[in-house]
Amino acid sequence: MIDKIEEIWEKIDQIRKFSEESFEYDSIELDGIKEGSVLIGIDKEGRRGILLKDKSVESQLPKPGCTRIEISREIVISDKVSNPYIKIICADDALENSFSLLICRLIKLISDGSTPTKATIDVVSEFRRLLSKSGGPLPSDEEILGLVGELVFISQIIKKNQDCWKGWNGPEGSSRDFTWDKIDVEIKASFQAGEPKITINNLNQLEPKPDRSLFLFHSTFVANPKGNISVPNLVEEIHSKIEDKEEFEERVFKAGYSKEHRDLWMDHKFSLSESSSYSIADDFPRINETSFKNGIIPESILRIRYEIDLNKVSNFKVDNEEVFKIISRS
Repeated sequence: MIDKIEEIWEKIDQIRKFSEESFEYDSIELDGIKEGSVLIGIDKEGRRGILLKDKSVESQLPKPGCTRIEISREIVISDKVSNPYIKIICADDALENSFSLLICRLIKLISDGSTPTKATIDVVSEFRRLLSKSGGPLPSDEEILGLVGELVFISQIIKKNQDCWKGWNGPEGSSRDFTWDKIDVEIKASFQAGEPKITINNLNQLEPKPDRSLFLFHSTFVANPKGNISVPNLVEEIHSKIEDKEEFEERVFKAGYSKEHRDLWMDHKFSLSESSSYSIADDFPRINETSFKNGIIPESILRIRYEIDLNKVSNFKVDNEEVFKIISRS
């Protein structure tokens, strides 16, 4: 879909050189999208944009929340017929790739049955949240390390089955970082410093669900300016080996990564010290509801966060390759 959108913009860019129209556009033809309901175009200032036909003109549109996109309602006259549209403009050409992903997401939601207004609210909210992470273009150092850990896992599992990347749930905010058939994986990453340990943020994080297997995949990294591991390198490696490239780009974008800021992301390089897998069996040491009297958590406890010394659970270790084989064969 991105390629088709880019083709339209390239075509309009040539027309734009001679056109005096305030917004030069063309309709995009896709399955599930009615002709004329989605228009891709460029305004007089050379800014890329999209028009979504929307009859619910009274519905309130979301506020952009930043100066990088503009949202408004506009009447478009075609063949002497006036039609109401939602107009979204990318006001920052440094975000054109991210804006293309935003458009893909909009079109997908609409083709799945969402109204143009609802799709705009959802996607703009998501776009705004990603741009505002940590007050800048990059997430926090902790989030970057976590993303590196998840991408290292994905880069390994696709060697067994390239479709397995689709089990990656981290960017979706799911309770499990990775899910494939009846197997769940909790993915953790930490810096090499003293004894290897991980932080568990809630009671359910290491609690297997009924009739499902749960594994823990942990990677230890060293910050290294000359290291060969980075988010851009991992993204590009995975991207080159899978077929559903566009869907993967959307997933990575949700995780906070965008190509426009590749140089900034490349400032965060690592070396991999070790990756280990653990089977979360019934007797794996953890805190859960059964840790409390009568299985009832006192109302006064609002949050439980604890650490596990991985040296003390080495008897639960499973060979990484064995875990990848189990997943890929499911």
